[in-house]
Amino acid sequence: MLCPRPAVGSPLTQALAPMFTLDVLLKKWIPYRLEAVETLRWAWALTEQNSGADLEVKVNGRPVLTGNVAALANPMIEAGFIHARALLEFLGLTATKDGKLSVVVSRRPGDVAVENFSTSAVTLQKATPDTVAAAYPGPREEAEDSLVAIFQTSNRWLAHVTDGTTSKEWTDHHIDVALRGIPVLIKNHLYLPLGLDIPKTQNANGP
Repeated sequence: MLCPRPAVGSPLTQALAPMFTLDVLLKKWIPYRLEAVETLRWAWALTEQNSGADLEVKVNGRPVLTGNVAALANPMIEAGFIHARALLEFLGLTATKDGKLSVVVSRRPGDVAVENFSTSAVTLQKATPDTVAAAYPGPREEAEDSLVAIFQTSNRWLAHVTDGTTSKEWTDHHIDVALRGIPVLIKNHLYLPLGLDIPKTQNANGP
């Protein structure tokens, strides 16, 4: 399970480095973000019926946090949404103002994107609504809406102070579909074309 505060040596503690190589991003940063998405899934499920349940966190047998489940799970959920959005943007996806899944037209200076990992042997492509639909066994609209739910929840509820209005009323099902689908899209557009296995995340199922 991903810790809210990474241990020394985790990718986050290296953020002051002047630059990252693509190899470091491929082997450390992308897996780190995938782990955050998996942790979000775990924390989301934990809070569905246990949000107000008492909780005590111990380190070496000493209590360091007391409160309820939400005190631990909420930061994991909020951080997970930001990481999920970042991975979708890395793949080249975005959401329009009217709530439609779309493709990023241009990148900002300093952005690293999936297409930057192209080699002399293979050209990596951005994800598109078509490839999203192809990767999901259910209805196309559901696949696209689920990813839009990640963008709008991250943008409207977390990254900016807003009234929380979204284009649709997103459900737990939308979030679940998106969180299950993001690793599949990363595999299809990044690791698989490069002939690599997608890094395995820990099963964030608690103690």
